[in-house]
Amino acid sequence: MPSPSAAVRRPVSTALTCLFAVLAALLLPLSAAHAAPVAQDCVAVAEGRYAGTFATAGQTHCLELPSPQGARIAALTSLGGAGVPVQVEVVDKNGTAQCTAGELDRGGCALTGTAPFRALVHADDTTETGPYGVHFVRTDLTQNGCQVLPAGSFADDAAAVRLETGDGVFSHCLTIPADAHSTSELLRIRYGVPDDTDLFPRYELSVVDTDGNGPPSCYDHPAPGQQLRTDGLTSCSFTAGKAYTVLLRGQDAPRSHTLDRRDVTATARGCTVSAATAIGAPATTGTSGKVGTLRCHRITTAAATDRLYINPRDAHDGTNVLVMDNNGGIACHQRTSACTPTGSTGYQVVTQVPEGYHLPAGYRLDAWRIATAAGPAPECTRVGSVAYGYGPLTGTLSEQHTGVCAVLPSVSGDRFRADITSTATDGSPGPEPALYDNAARNLCTGNSSNSSTYDCQGTDQGLFVLSLQNWADHSAYRANLVCTNAPCGSEDVSVGTVTPGTAQSGTVATLTVQGTALGMGTTVRLTGGPAPLTATTVSVSDDGRTLKASVDLRTAPAGNWNISVVALGSEYARGTLTVTAPPVSGLGTYKPITPTRLMDTRSGLGVPKAKVGQGGTATLQVTGTAGIPAAGVTAVVLNVTATDPTDASYVSVYPDGTTRTSASNLNVTAGQTIPNLVIVPVVNGKVSFYNNAGAVDLIADIAGYYTTDGTGSTYKPITPTRLMDTRSGLGVPKAKVGQGGTATLQVTGAAGLPAAGVTAVVLNVTATDPTDASYVSVYPNGTTRTSASNLNVTAGQTIPNLVIVPVVNGKVSFYNNAGAVDLIADIAGYYTTDGTGSTYKPITPTRLMDTREGLGVPKAKVGQGGTVTLQATGTAGIPAAGVTAVVLNVTATDPTTGSYVSVYPNGTTRTSASNLNFTAGQTIPNLVVVPVVNGKVSFYNNAGSVDLIADVAGYYTM
Repeated sequence: MPSPSAAVRRPVSTALTCLFAVLAALLLPLSAAHAAPVAQDCVAVAEGRYAGTFATAGQTHCLELPSPQGARIAALTSLGGAGVPVQVEVVDKNGTAQCTAGELDRGGCALTGTAPFRALVHADDTTETGPYGVHFVRTDLTQNGCQVLPAGSFADDAAAVRLETGDGVFSHCLTIPADAHSTSELLRIRYGVPDDTDLFPRYELSVVDTDGNGPPSCYDHPAPGQQLRTDGLTSCSFTAGKAYTVLLRGQDAPRSHTLDRRDVTATARGCTVSAATAIGAPATTGTSGKVGTLRCHRITTAAATDRLYINPRDAHDGTNVLVMDNNGGIACHQRTSACTPTGSTGYQVVTQVPEGYHLPAGYRLDAWRIATAAGPAPECTRVGSVAYGYGPLTGTLSEQHTGVCAVLPSVSGDRFRADITSTATDGSPGPEPALYDNAARNLCTGNSSNSSTYDCQGTDQGLFVLSLQNWADHSAYRANLVCTNAPCGSEDVSVGTVTPGTAQSGTVATLTVQGTALGMGTTVRLTGGPAPLTATTVSVSDDGRTLKASVDLRTAPAGNWNISVVALGSEYARGTLTVTAPPVSGLGTYKPITPTRLMDTRSGLGVPKAKVGQGGTATLQVTGTAGIPAAGVTAVVLNVTATDPTDASYVSVYPDGTTRTSASNLNVTAGQTIPNLVIVPVVNGKVSFYNNAGAVDLIADIAGYYTTDGTGSTYKPITPTRLMDTRSGLGVPKAKVGQGGTATLQVTGAAGLPAAGVTAVVLNVTATDPTDASYVSVYPNGTTRTSASNLNVTAGQTIPNLVIVPVVNGKVSFYNNAGAVDLIADIAGYYTTDGTGSTYKPITPTRLMDTREGLGVPKAKVGQGGTVTLQATGTAGIPAAGVTAVVLNVTATDPTTGSYVSVYPNGTTRTSASNLNFTAGQTIPNLVVVPVVNGKVSFYNNAGSVDLIADVAGYYTM
């Protein structure tokens, strides 16, 4: 708050000296204090410096002043050095006291009595004799003897006035003209520290207006930790059209003082202008210059209701900031830490490295908009629940990504422990946490220099910010905000429904709990069987209202099990789970057929001629057509192509007569043509095709079917292996497949396949770098190619698709319709007539994995070079043992960059084979038949990060 005296005060010793002087004056005999000296006892003096001498101890000198009634004056005396320290009292003609010593020091002595006025001067110590000095200044008028203090800018060559003391000079006066100042200015005094140490350096600075209405509002800005101010800043609010006098009171000793002033309102000159940024944006940079150099940054924002975060950073934490608003009002006092001003559309941020601080070469200035009138910054994550805390968060802050933020649904009374750990190997510190309330007070406390744990007090809708430490330029971290008085937030723990009510023995079932303030520590228990079962909590939704837990029922007997949910020490009974016996096997063997088109909505083949509209379904009769028997068919293999969609959508292919699940098979964007292989169970001889949005044409080509009559082939999965690559000449000549061209690949006798008895192979075929839009057909060598296709491409695209193709004379052919294209083929397995393989069991398409919500695996994108592993056996009706391979429709979505994904048996070495290729932002599915080792399947992502989804369609078993 502004000093009521408007004087700039120095060390404590100054104040004590003044106090003793006032007390000495008060202790004078009343007759001495008020008796008006006779005229012949007084010496007439002029305004300016007066030098006198006390010849004998105890003298009081009377100096008759030229100042008239109504004038205001200053009587400045030395703060030390040569000469006798004195006290001055001013009385009128009648001996009536006019003002205090403090008013004389500050230039506010108003002469209200009867002229002539007399200054009574005596030594502080009445025993001292010798020379002394008093400097009389009229402060109600602009004085010719006072030097003008020019206006400066924040350029390095700003105008300044240098003032010296010594040799009888201990004070100076300066003027600020009425028409040469703004309404708020920053005065700076640089003080030359003397070589002698016997006399402690002191000075005082006062500002007085000329109309007698009182001094301006001034505030002294001490640098944190400074005792001796060698480079002091004072901000003053001035009135337009008024002139001001600046008084410097120092010591009669060799000293130098340099004064300058600068506008700190919105019209300040020499400020670098930039707009406030989003949280975490790159910082504004500056060079420090010399110790004491002032720099100015003007930070603008859209509305006065915006709340900013302004923080200086450098390698030594030496840069101080002083922040003024558009009117020059103090928004943040001098500091080296962050401040959070509001109330203005612009701020002048003055930076300085004061004397005594380590001087860095340069600094960074974070200037974020952390809130608007509508609330915290929109780029901040809106957290659903903080019942048990928030996090853990991992990441890296750098000069390109300087901070992260989140809006917490906390309430007053919450308590959090912020555990901040550096994960860097170079010794760089972890970030600094802050939890801001609506008034932008940081409610986190802790010592960032020696602790990684902070205590944070909750507040309504707290803004949580992680920022770089002031001296750091990067930080790899792990941060976790733990609620220490759970549950935090406004919701209490409650438990609603637990679903499903039925699960199959021999599986690992996923249970879903609905409620409020659920957490990872919440557990689901099953009792009533031979031994209690405890489910493993897999994930909790961001809002704490949905919990998913997996329970191992592989050895659980059929029957009714009691469900209870335990949260924060309380147990909630929630009905029963009926565990059913394993189903009767419906295993089938595979019969490949010549690829044949069964359905085309464009021509009305197999279904009515019409696009499938939003929410619409087309149903195709598959049994009894194209050589497929009328009975005994458990599933069919279809290459399904979506073409000419009017909007982004997805397509699900599922058994007719059953309830469609959340599983999908194709994802499309408007105007796209994209295929995907589908192995779909057959119910009542039909298959249904559902479109979610817009309208789309659908095409289905059949490649084979599974039958229970035992006449088909069994499946032998193998480690995914690359058989063909036209780019390198692997398996075929090194050359693109040209327009109307065909490449033929020998498959039997390669990669562990037998030379005979192979009826079909499972290939992941990828088309890459096509020169034109085209389609590719994969068909049995030695047969007539049909109209069926397997891949559709546009120029420059890379796209894969799974193909199950019959094998004739041990070879497979690849036809390209237009342009030229490179083709890659990775083998995943084969069908054989020797009876040594596995049989296939189709199941209702079921979602097993979704990294977006933590289904089946942790909730997180798969990062560059990262792998997630999915438990495949014992889930969704897949038995716990005897499974050799699973059929998964795998979808990649929201990738951050172009990459590929490989799906391979967990516990084996990943090969060069891949299953999905995508570009940044693309959503693309592909069917995968992957061997199963130790019951698990792994998913590898090569670059960037991507969310992965896996829907199971069936499994192979011995």
